[in-house]
Amino acid sequence: MSREQITRVVESRWFSNVMLLVILVNAGILGWATYGGSALPYLLIAEQVIVGVFVIEMALKLYAWRGDFFRAPWNWFDLLVVVVSVIPATGPFSVLRILRVLRILRVITAVPQMRMIITALFRSVPGMGTVIGLLLVTIYTAAIIAQQMFGRDVPEYFGDLGVSLYTMFLLLTTENWPDVSDAVLQQHPLGWMFFVTYIVITAFIMLNLVIGVIVTAMEQEVNEERWVEDQELEAVQHEAVMARLDRLGAQVERLDRMLREQRGDAGGADGADGPVPSEAGAGAEAGPGAVADTGCGAGAAAPGNGHRADG
Repeated sequence: MSREQITRVVESRWFSNVMLLVILVNAGILGWATYGGSALPYLLIAEQVIVGVFVIEMALKLYAWRGDFFRAPWNWFDLLVVVVSVIPATGPFSVLRILRVLRILRVITAVPQMRMIITALFRSVPGMGTVIGLLLVTIYTAAIIAQQMFGRDVPEYFGDLGVSLYTMFLLLTTENWPDVSDAVLQQHPLGWMFFVTYIVITAFIMLNLVIGVIVTAMEQEVNEERWVEDQELEAVQHEAVMARLDRLGAQVERLDRMLREQRGDAGGADGADGPVPSEAGAGAEAGPGAVADTGCGAGAAAPGNGHRADG
């Protein structure tokens, strides 16, 4: 097969579906192998076959795309997973056996929608980092305030900075926070105001800001993908329109050439028929003179004829 044919195969829909099915089968085999039993040797053989399929896939893509293969980050991820799978998991490399599970993550590269979500998450990191930084500052400040206010009376939750930070994180998740608040309210009846304010700011406002940043990044990713699709569609339509215009231009040129040829033939016919009425007109103009000459000739011949008759 030529490189163009292999490229069409690699980029085809059915090839992607087959590789997705192989990845799912591999995930099932890895899960089944955790139970052990008599089927384990057969599962290991099937796993080696699947690794061979992955190696063939990478070889085909490298041959088809050449240097373009390394331009996509997801191709780097797939190549890393396959290389880790090929390395023998024995001796000092036995720890790599755990990384076999990474082959399941190839589902992300096989499903475009998953790739879009992960890409959006990575793109939201700068904005999300700002919000998370603000959240950490809020937690740290609240932990110091809580330690100073409740550390002496409730040391099991606010005894020092480390314990207070852990308690603030539990309050952020709203997990078992009534236990913390009940222990504090026994000594500080107005302590509920601190907990309500902290939970509203962190759990309701800050976390929703994080979600908002992620959703915005996903919308941008979707819009960008749609923009790329629109550009590709416009390019196809532009090529079709230009091809149509080229055909129309060729037809116009052909019609113009035919029209010029017809005009040339008509001009040639007029040039050939033009001298005939001119000669006729000249004959008409010369007619009286010719008749006169004829008359003179006849008159001159008459005496001759009469002379001959006399003679």
